[in-house]
Amino acid sequence: MKTKPLAEIVPASLDTGSGTVWLQLGQLLDAAKRRCHHNAHLVYDSNGILHASEAPPPPELTRAAQTLNLPDALALPLLFDGHTHINLCGGETDAQRRNAAQLQEPGPLLEQAQERARAIFHMGVRALRDGGDKDGVGLALSSKANASNTEAFRMARVFSPGPGIHRRGRYGSFFSTPVEAFASEADCVASRAALGAAHIKIVPTGIINFAKGAVTAKPQFSRDEIRAFKEATAAHGLHLMAHASGEDGIGNAIQGGVDTIEHGYFITREQLAIMRDQNQIWVPTFAPVHRQIIHADEMGWDDAIVGNLRRILDGHAKSLGQAMDMGIEILIGSDAGSYGVPHAIGLFEEIWLMSQAGMPALEALCRAIHDNPLRLAPKLEPNTITAGREATFLLAPTAALKDARELAKATVLVRGAPVQQPEIRGLL
Repeated sequence: MKTKPLAEIVPASLDTGSGTVWLQLGQLLDAAKRRCHHNAHLVYDSNGILHASEAPPPPELTRAAQTLNLPDALALPLLFDGHTHINLCGGETDAQRRNAAQLQEPGPLLEQAQERARAIFHMGVRALRDGGDKDGVGLALSSKANASNTEAFRMARVFSPGPGIHRRGRYGSFFSTPVEAFASEADCVASRAALGAAHIKIVPTGIINFAKGAVTAKPQFSRDEIRAFKEATAAHGLHLMAHASGEDGIGNAIQGGVDTIEHGYFITREQLAIMRDQNQIWVPTFAPVHRQIIHADEMGWDDAIVGNLRRILDGHAKSLGQAMDMGIEILIGSDAGSYGVPHAIGLFEEIWLMSQAGMPALEALCRAIHDNPLRLAPKLEPNTITAGREATFLLAPTAALKDARELAKATVLVRGAPVQQPEIRGLL
């Protein structure tokens, strides 16, 4: 008898309301150990997971269980995106509509972002490390997600820095407020900490000039200024996240002691070696540049600019290989919310892009599940499919182990009950 496709059998058939469920799976992922259990057994009810192993469950657990044989299915924990902008809809590629959306009042922005956070969770992403917004959206969502109620549980957790910090008149004003509003870097950081920031986000550089294939603007902050940000951030027990591309600006950020380099386009081998020696983390974000190629016609990019974009990505992949060889800690962030990068879907694509650039596919997936929260939100509860844990996980095609974009076909189970994928992808 031919096995039904996963999408046909999972949403209609699983219901812990009638008792225990026993899934016989093709694969079950242990992200911490970087391994899959083959031909695994997963038994659970609405109270939690009862058995998760390659070994069959004891008979007393399965006598009255609803049993499903899913040889082409993979069970895996929910994911964590290491770099997002929850207040922005990345799937919106019309420039006028994007601009109009960003000019809304904080109230409507928060309402839309809250629906977005629900949709993101229902697609299998349980938490986000945000890159900042100036309207208080991320901080408000962080407070909602910390409330212990069913509605909040059905949202992705947001770890927000509040507004990013940039230099007045330079890049970043749409998600940041200027350091000049404060007497010192320490006062600026203290203001974010007082708002409840989970980390601090600074903007030491501008962005890539795609027409020239380079970062052409001078850095916004010097090494000493960044060092002052770092010292103030550490004094509050937080980590310092730095948007940085271009050799000069990256150099200032590394030497200033930031905890994470975000993007890092045009980073040099010598700079990577310093990062290794200082135990700094790199979040490469391939997706936003990749999406510029996908949407080249809408952006008005000609063949020459598309050629620049491809060369930039090729250089970034080379740097990724060097960083892996050096043993630098590399985490996974999609920059979802930036132009053309939808939330959740962008993360699945980022994992795939990392694998295309040379990181083993299973390794990239495990970093998004296990390493991201461990390093970027260590207070977040563990995320494993083991006996005694809550029965909240993803069921995806086993093909997702090689191509993470297949996760878009997954079904999310929350406390043992399947959740229908959202009909509001236009908000992503």
